[in-house]
Amino acid sequence: MEKLVYRQNRVTRATHWVNLLALVILVMSGFQIFNAHPHLYWGHTSEPEKAFLSITAANDEGEVRGFFRIYGWQIDTTGVLGVQNTAMGPAPRAFPSWLTIPGYFWLAGGRRWHFFFAWLFALNGLLYVIYNIANSHLRKFLLTSKDAARVPAMVLYYLRIRKESPQEGEYNPLQKFAYTGVFFVLTPLIMLSGMAMSPQLDAAFHWLPTMFGGRQSARSIHFILTFLFIGFTFGHVFMVLITGVLNNMRSMVTGWYKDPGVEGPEPTSLETSKGEMIQEPVTARVSRRWGSPELEQISSAQEKRQADAGAAPQDNGMSKSTTSQDEHLKLESSTQISPTQTNEPKKEIEE
Repeated sequence: MEKLVYRQNRVTRATHWVNLLALVILVMSGFQIFNAHPHLYWGHTSEPEKAFLSITAANDEGEVRGFFRIYGWQIDTTGVLGVQNTAMGPAPRAFPSWLTIPGYFWLAGGRRWHFFFAWLFALNGLLYVIYNIANSHLRKFLLTSKDAARVPAMVLYYLRIRKESPQEGEYNPLQKFAYTGVFFVLTPLIMLSGMAMSPQLDAAFHWLPTMFGGRQSARSIHFILTFLFIGFTFGHVFMVLITGVLNNMRSMVTGWYKDPGVEGPEPTSLETSKGEMIQEPVTARVSRRWGSPELEQISSAQEKRQADAGAAPQDNGMSKSTTSQDEHLKLESSTQISPTQTNEPKKEIEE
């Protein structure tokens, strides 16, 4: 039987959805900013002929065609990237309008959206980390050396090559690897590279662009890390879908999760007592209120037989009980006991 367990607290649920909103707007506004200069470089300079990556369009014999070029390798991306049809005809545009915020070309507006939600993303993430450090939840999904050794086995399990999962605890080794990488590698790097592109911050902190090898290198690293975040998000959504979308969504909306590893409620006390009554042998109680020494001797012998009958089969116990009653009847005929003295012990033995 499965049982609902309270898995996600309110702070975790709230910060999760805020991060989702912030990440979507950051990516879309970032594409708007990239459209203003759709080339990436290494170092300090930005000369289009020295770009290692470009997403743009070219006029090919009167036809505008989009292309994606990386380190001299070029593919045609017309209809997807590089060019977009407008009311005035085809126009160069790295990412289409439905992937950018704002949808129309506006660099200043894209920067405003990007900077606002960048701060929201940073502060919301800081709240999540502090809260989960305080309640000791953060250590549950941190990757350890023991977990790192089990990552290949977990990959084989997801590929259906390995039958048994190496998971121990709430998070498996692959989840810990992904969460640790995102929280402690990707997030700090994408925040620092973003700050390294700011002229105001560069003037105050000269080491920011230097640590990335120049402002253009920081821009390129920021762009690459964005797609790593996108890849993590798609992987996260994929795992939610294949492991039970309704159950996972209920967990992140209400906090309650149906865990198949947790058993249902225990049997009631009535059921337990009934089982005990069926399994335990019934033994007769013998009164010790007889005054005669001979009867007390017989009573102790009967108790001994009844104790042995508790460990023996039920048929043996019944036969021994019958023998005890026969001995008692013989005793009544050989001894002089008043009827009032014999009725009470005989009743208790029959019971």
